[in-house]
Order: sequence, then structure tokens, then C-alpha cells
Amino acid sequence: MNKLKTVLPVLLIGNLLCMMDVSIMTIVLPRIQSAFNVSLNDLSWALNIYTILFATMIIPLGRLAVRFGRNRMVLLGLIIFSLGSWMTGNAVNLPWMLVGRAIQSIGAASIIPTSMVIGLELSTQENRNKVVAMLAGVQGLAVALGPSIGGFVAQYFGWRWVFLMNVPLIILDIIIFVIVLPLRHEATQPTKIDWLGAGLIMATLFCLSMALIKGYTWGWTSLAILGLAGSALLSFVGFMIRERRAATPMIDLSLFKSRNFDGSGLALVLCNFFLGAFAALMPTLLTKVHGESELDAALKITPYSLAVMLSVILTSLLVKRLNNKLLVGAGFAMIAGSYWLITQLPVANQYTSLIIGEIFLGIGYGLVAATVNILVVADFHGIKLTDSQSVANVLRQVGMILSIAVFMSILSNNVQTAKNQTLMYSRQAVSRLNVAQVVKNKVNRKLARKFKQATNSNSQVNQRVTFEGVTVSKAQRQQVVQKATRAELDKVAMLHQVPVTMIPAVQRRQVQAAVTTVINRTIDHRVRVTNQQLRLGIKRIRRRLAWNLNDAFLKTFQIIIPLALLSILVVITF
Repeated sequence: MNKLKTVLPVLLIGNLLCMMDVSIMTIVLPRIQSAFNVSLNDLSWALNIYTILFATMIIPLGRLAVRFGRNRMVLLGLIIFSLGSWMTGNAVNLPWMLVGRAIQSIGAASIIPTSMVIGLELSTQENRNKVVAMLAGVQGLAVALGPSIGGFVAQYFGWRWVFLMNVPLIILDIIIFVIVLPLRHEATQPTKIDWLGAGLIMATLFCLSMALIKGYTWGWTSLAILGLAGSALLSFVGFMIRERRAATPMIDLSLFKSRNFDGSGLALVLCNFFLGAFAALMPTLLTKVHGESELDAALKITPYSLAVMLSVILTSLLVKRLNNKLLVGAGFAMIAGSYWLITQLPVANQYTSLIIGEIFLGIGYGLVAATVNILVVADFHGIKLTDSQSVANVLRQVGMILSIAVFMSILSNNVQTAKNQTLMYSRQAVSRLNVAQVVKNKVNRKLARKFKQATNSNSQVNQRVTFEGVTVSKAQRQQVVQKATRAELDKVAMLHQVPVTMIPAVQRRQVQAAVTTVINRTIDHRVRVTNQQLRLGIKRIRRRLAWNLNDAFLKTFQIIIPLALLSILVVITF
């Protein structure tokens, strides 16, 4: 236990930084987009590549840790993660950043599951739940603090320091690491590596992750997505056949004979599936629809992450005193209730229901995640413990990736419907404006073009509906003045029964000046009245679009409520 007390802080720091870099990236995307002048679709790979490679590398790196030493693997992971952070922070373009993020993800895949195994192996059966509580709790803390720290650092020091700040912290962690953990005489197991099995499971996870992440962008029925899905299926079938025949399989399939492992794995996928919807969609809802800044949005969603952290810690400490099925069932029930509260969020920027709902979500997720994190390793030691942690981490990633894929697709359809409804409303609103028909036609054309562009763009959620207003150019005014002046001079000529050319030049200039003054006043008045009408109409349209977009998000969240309630049935698998 004394050994565990000295080692655990080192493992906690590594987990904190790796998990923080999952959430910290989202808050600085707009700044990076401006710095590199790239599309949001291209920049999204900075997130995707981290997620895909992390899920892909967990199992092979876990098995390598058994052969070459878990301590060495975590130390190597810290070095790799530090290098990736330095490259990402110093990136001069997007390709350079993608390489840095890829290196970061490989380091994180080396650190997170293996450090959990180190902590569990140093613990006793009695205090395993405390180790899980601390490691899982610090991961929740990292996710909670990530957006807020990222927003603060980016605002006052620049976005590059969001990644560069990892380097000195990792160096400090490495210095302590080599002091408290054995490297030279570390116990290892000379197991053979099933390289074919490793290649097949990596291909499976890579193709599956890629298909789920890009499905809603490339189209679920596109040749690329169907090819990736087919490749994932074939690779998985090949992996299962290989693992049954291999003398030293990558994953010991006897893990799945444990009901605790099977039930926990399914619960991990489900709870991360439900959590992923909130984590992926809520920042966009707050910034794009409710008009919050990135930092304000991060602060408003921090309560759910803090609730996750506290719930995971407390549940892990109490799990042996309470019925596991009761904890998991209560957790899924709270998740369902939390999304009901979240769906009551009004468009008027009143966040009471959101804050209460996200706290319930954090507590519910913590009840499920903490319980199954302990149950998933409860029956194993040695290599099986490593394998169970590797599979558990993959299942977490699959749940999160699946969530983003499913709910982004649903949201995309809901947003399209919201924009179509707003376009229909806009036509009605414009028809009621007290302006010239030519102005109405111009506004309708511009709004139709605006909504079409928004639908086809990568940034699908955007409530910026603007219209510059009506203006009359100097040339147009001059034309009107000249026509009105000629008409007025004709009247003067008829009155005095002389040709227009016989009207004295002074009088002609006086007439032109008077006409110019009257015409400009008339035009200014009409422009002012027209623009007032247009501002009123556009304000109504913008308000309706915000309401429709808010409703599009809430309808997406509503789908989770019955699914979370059905997930309570997972308790029968334990």
C-alpha cells in the first residue's frame, strides 16, 4: 500500500493530461481555424485522428506492455505524448498539427489503460475500488477542467500554450516516474505477440471508427463508408477466427465467460453513448444558437463534468456496500431524467433546467461508470487484467464514437428541417412588411440563398440571418433629381409660356436645388422606413430560427430518454 501511495500520483498526472487533451481541443478550434485558414471539416481531423488512433492502438500496446514491461510502456507513452504536445503547439500548418495529434494519441493509448493496470496490480482486492475511484475521478476532473482551462489559456496566452503547457508537466512527471517505479528489473512476461491478430484488430477498430466518425459527412450509403464498414466486419471476423486458433491470442476470449465482464462492457458502451451526445452537441448549442462565447459555454457545461468526477469517486468508494444492479439501474434512470430536464431548455438563455439536468447526467453516468469499471476487472489478474482494461477502454471509445455518429446524423436532419421551417416562416414574415414588392423579392432571394448555403456548409448550425438594408446610391439619387427637375422646369415654362431654355440660369439652379432637397428628404424617409421594417422582419426571422434550431437540438436529446430507460435492463446480464 505504501508503494501504491508513491506511484499513484505519477499515474494520476499522466491520466490527467491525456484525458484533458481530449476535451481541451474543442474550445480552441475556432482560433486554430483562423490561424491556419482551413475549413472546419478539415480541422475536425485534429479531433478525429486522436480518437481513431487512441481506439486503434489500445489493445496492441496493452499486449506489448505485458512483454516489455508496463512501467516502461507508461514511461515511453509519457515521452511520446510530450513530443506530440510539443509538435502540436508549434505546428505551422494543419498537416504538421495532425502529425502531432497522432503522436499524442499513441502516447495516450500507452498511458491510460496500462497505468490503470499498474495501479490495480499494486492494490489489494480490498482497495481496488479506491484505486479505480482515484484514477477514474482524475479522468473526470480532466474532462471537466479541459474546456475551461483551454479557454483561459487561449485567451491570455494563445492557443499554442494549450498544448505546450503539457511539456514541462510531463517532464516533471517523468523525473518522478523513474525514481518511484522500477525500470531495469521490472517483471515482464515473455509472451509472444500475435502480430496477425494485432493487425486485424487494429484494422477493425480503425475502419469502424473512421466509418462512424465520417458517416454523416460522407453519407452513410456512400461507397467510402460502405467500404469501411465492410472492411471492419471482415477484419473482425478474421480476428475472431485467428484468436480462437492462436496459441497466444491478442485478447483472451475467455474474458467473455465472465458475466460481470460482459454486463460491464455493454454498460460501458451505453453510458458513454449517452454521455457523448451531451459532450458533442451542447457546446455547439450554447455557442451557435444561444450566442455564448466559447469560454462562457465551457463554464456552463462544467457542472456536469464536476458531477461526473464526484459521482465516480463516491460510487467507487461505496460500491462494495451497495447492490451493483441497483447502482447501475439507478444510474441509467438518472441519465433518462437528466435528458428530460435538458430538453426543457428555453431559447431565452435561462439555464436553470440545463444546469440541474447536467448535474443529474454527471451523477447518473458516475453511478454506472464507476460500478462497471470495478466489475469489469473484478474477476481477473495478470494478463487477463491487462486484456480486460484494454477491451474496456476500447468499448468506452466505441460508445463515444457511436454516439457522435448517430446523434450528429439525427441533428443534421433536424437542423435541415428547422431551416426549411424558418425559410417558410420568413416568406410569410416578408410578405407582411410594408415595403415595396421589389424589396420583398430581393429579401426573399437573399434569405433563400442564405439558407441553402447554410445547409450545404460544414458548419450546419448558424443563426446569423442579416440583411444590410436598402440604400440608394448617389447616381440613383441624381437620376431621380434630374427627372424631377425637368418636370418642375416644364411647369415653370408652361406657367410663364416660355421655352425651358428661356428660363434664367439662376432660376433653374434654384429649382434644381429645391428639388434636390425635397427628393433627398423623401428618399431618406423612405429608406429609413423601409429599413426599419426590414430590421423588424429580420429580427422576427432570426428569433424564429433560434427557436427552431434550439428545438432541433432538444428533439435530438429527447431520443435518449427512452433509450436510457431501456438500458436499465442491462442489469439482468450481470
